[in-house]
Amino acid sequence: MRRLSHAEQYLIDYGVTKPRHIDLEALAWTMGAKVKYKRLSSCEAKITGLGDRAIITIDDSSGDRRARFSLSHEIGHWQRHRNQILSCSKQDIGGVNGQGAHKEREADRYAADFMMPAYLYRPLMREFKKPSFKSIDALAEEFQASRKASALRYIDVDRSESMLICFGPNGRKWFRGSKDWPDEWAPKRDHDPDSGVMELLFGKTTPGADRSLVPASAFFGRYSAENHNVYAHSVISRSRGGQTDAEVMTFIVPQNSDMFDDVYASRGW
Repeated sequence: MRRLSHAEQYLIDYGVTKPRHIDLEALAWTMGAKVKYKRLSSCEAKITGLGDRAIITIDDSSGDRRARFSLSHEIGHWQRHRNQILSCSKQDIGGVNGQGAHKEREADRYAADFMMPAYLYRPLMREFKKPSFKSIDALAEEFQASRKASALRYIDVDRSESMLICFGPNGRKWFRGSKDWPDEWAPKRDHDPDSGVMELLFGKTTPGADRSLVPASAFFGRYSAENHNVYAHSVISRSRGGQTDAEVMTFIVPQNSDMFDDVYASRGW
């Protein structure tokens, strides 16, 4: 059985049994931290602490769900890096694949546990028999999280095989696989015509309402990929700066569990 993290145990100690019970400002207050919102020009969030008291300031232009993750991130700093003055940029908060300073990634992990605790998130995700961005968006709504934060949380707590890939105009930007996804099945760096990613990136088509069955070779270059299919659901993640800033996120699960048999055979399992 998975051991509870510090953040999750804190929630349990305060009687949090449903997502709507996660009142971040009230919980921050119990830790001696007061939360303020105002326009910040040099960072997205910051915390200043002295002794057992702190002031957390969140940029009020971030959007409600992004602000919630930023607040959870700063709470993580308060619990892990107390009595330090820390200013966090947009790049510091919510990075992926180990990008950024160690303290920032520690705070991100705390934020995910605090805002979307596994003991609440996992039972809800099991209710969706065909995982896709439809289920990820429903979970994001339940926990008042962004789509990206919810998708990454899904991958982190998934006990089966799933993967999230982010593409930009120049190809793959980052990816994250669930704990049981084999490292040997890393996604392609370049766009594949069969993936449909380029059409989404450049506005030639719109995202599908649900996942679809596609050849695994559309996303993976492993020699056995042509023998398997995956369920893939791609959505536009960001396009605030036009085409050069556009991103597409693709959520993937294998059609059949034997997709990784060649990996396990090579490992002698």
